[in-house]
Amino acid sequence: MKIFFISLVLLLVSYNGQTQEATANTYDIVIENARVIDPETNTDEVLNVAISKDKIAAISTEKLKGTKVIDGTGKILSPGFIDLHAHGQTNKENLYQAFDGVTTALELEIGVDTLTQYYQARKGRALLNFGASACHLAYRNKTIANSDRVYKTIYEELTDSVAELALPKSKYVAVRNKLKAAIEKGAIGIGLPVGYLPNASIEEIADIYAFAGEYKVPIFSHVREGGTIAFQQAIHDAIINEAQLHLCHLPSMARKDTEFCLQSVEKAQALGNPITTELYPYTAGNTELGSAIFNEGWQERLGCTYNDLQWVETGERLTPQTFKKYRKQGGSVIVHMMKEQWVDQAISSSVTMIASDGGGYSPSGHPRSSGTFSKTIDTYVKEKKLLSIQTALRKMTLMPAKVLETVVPEMKLRGRIQKGCYADVLLFDLDNVKDNATYSSGFEKSSGMDYVIINGTILIENGNLLPETFPGKAIKSEIKL
Repeated sequence: MKIFFISLVLLLVSYNGQTQEATANTYDIVIENARVIDPETNTDEVLNVAISKDKIAAISTEKLKGTKVIDGTGKILSPGFIDLHAHGQTNKENLYQAFDGVTTALELEIGVDTLTQYYQARKGRALLNFGASACHLAYRNKTIANSDRVYKTIYEELTDSVAELALPKSKYVAVRNKLKAAIEKGAIGIGLPVGYLPNASIEEIADIYAFAGEYKVPIFSHVREGGTIAFQQAIHDAIINEAQLHLCHLPSMARKDTEFCLQSVEKAQALGNPITTELYPYTAGNTELGSAIFNEGWQERLGCTYNDLQWVETGERLTPQTFKKYRKQGGSVIVHMMKEQWVDQAISSSVTMIASDGGGYSPSGHPRSSGTFSKTIDTYVKEKKLLSIQTALRKMTLMPAKVLETVVPEMKLRGRIQKGCYADVLLFDLDNVKDNATYSSGFEKSSGMDYVIINGTILIENGNLLPETFPGKAIKSEIKL
């Protein structure tokens, strides 16, 4: 009781100190009477929040002066959602993500191989904060092919036959050098999608973990097919090399072994290892039909059949005949391969965070690309009640921010609502938050985000996107090699 009283006094002193300062200032934006939820300090109370330029300038129980004043009565003010796993990296996808509450969308599982061009192309014209990892897959394949030709899309790289080849040990150094060059350009760690490299040897992948451990670079990995064994291999490589590891979309890789794999992450964390994981709140995955995922034996590995594959372009379920036709043609499929209980297990775990794995825009694309975060709230907070709103927000804000803090120091100022933090914030009525995308309707804007503010600039106001507004900034690592 004594500790609680002291904490309360300190909190009031802090607010009162800010209040004295606030009375002498007029801020750019003031949000009044909102239920402020900050997952780091466990703040959950009605407060007034002021924004100046790109930062939160004051938080107070007292009235604040603002050039623009927003009434937050009856609504939640939370940090903006941080998506560590967003393949859609143009404003077309970002628009849908913004309505889903995302303020930072990063391509970390696979990454981008042309980072200089990527950052330059989006500078000053991005709806959301953006960034990418070093694309190991492209660098190793270009090393094998002895060609640095630029691939048009990530998925062209996935389907290129060179991905089926092994990397000679003599070329390990060349791949390392390409990774170094990317990291020096601001790459946020290494994207390591081993599952798309069926003939990458254990030694080849172990060398990447050794590199990551040596230079303190995080790895974001789509593990091999194989359930428990694949996760054990990745966790083993991370621990013995003292490397930071983020395991992508755990339920879609672990499937029937979801509970065991979650326990492995829990044990690794309990021993002090920086190993984290994520999920998207859907029972279907989404990938390219031409990729190595669908090499011979895919039905046994994935635990599904032709009828479980949904061709994105038309929405049809595949047959042996159409599978062969479309695999040769190339394109995207939604893979219905998970059970609801696996997703429930994963989302209920204290070690998981939310990430969309959203792809490029397609009218009939996977609903996770536009509805992941609202679905987490609508289904798992409001309907199933597996999460409190405070826990859900932590999984979508603070937890992903903390994954990046060692290499991107500014992430210590995102995923939070505190004085001095970046003003990436959402104002919403909990009752109104709803995902509208489905497996049949494809990309649909989510409902309920009344205000989306990024770096202190309003992007969505009263549920409407403001035209010609581009508040997104580049997120880059500061790793010194």
